[in-house]
Amino acid sequence: MVFHPVSNCFVEDVDHVWNECYRVLKNDGILLAGFDNGLNYLINDDRTLPLTVVNKLPFNPLKASEEEYERMVDNHEGIQFSHSLEEQIGGQLKAGFILTDLYEDRDREGCGLLREYAPQYIATRAVKKKGVI
Repeated sequence: MVFHPVSNCFVEDVDHVWNECYRVLKNDGILLAGFDNGLNYLINDDRTLPLTVVNKLPFNPLKASEEEYERMVDNHEGIQFSHSLEEQIGGQLKAGFILTDLYEDRDREGCGLLREYAPQYIATRAVKKKGVI
């Protein structure tokens, strides 16, 4: 089993992540993966209404404004990327996994207002099945 908590936000190209997960698992091995769906990067949730759109998706700070990059550095957030569902879920499928379940989740209470309007995270369960098309 590979347990992959929300961490793809620190990787610019997630295809490598999914390919390596597939490589290290035995046949019938399970991948449990969590990831951000992008809303946390699209919306500025400063805990006040109205929520405002601040970035295009997928968000890449290396290609965004210099101000946003510097804000992330100044706030010790690390360099974070959002990814499309095509990269996240499609990437697992392209690596060879069979998706067997999906769950959406929200930030815990007190972490902002966005959680009241939409889930921000997805968790998937996928299985490595060699030779299955």
